Amino acid sequence: MEYISPFLIGGSVIAGSKYVSTFASPALAPLIGGMPTGIIAALFLTTDKDRKKYYDGYVYSSFTLFLSVLFIHLMSIYTKFDIIPVSMFSLILWAALSYMVVKVQVLTKK
Repeated sequence: MEYISPFLIGGSVIAGSKYVSTFASPALAPLIGGMPTGIIAALFLTTDKDRKKYYDGYVYSSFTLFLSVLFIHLMSIYTKFDIIPVSMFSLILWAALSYMVVKVQVLTKK
């Protein structure tokens, strides 16, 4: 039961983004899809100590996410590459970089 609410919220964000992009401009979908679910996820942690550790990692992960999205955006403007492979590459790169940065900047310093 403890995982039902977070699951429903996360699924609602993705479904809401798809819904908005279907009935309005896809440019508006990031208002739902880009909702800071990471902040919402912190509300489900049990202690402030856990939340502080969470945000230590979240800030670095969010910055690498920004760089990944910027890369996708620039590739969509300045190249003719298909966006799906660029997005998948960026997602994998984000995951690897986020892990490395959090491991170095957060986990090894505490």
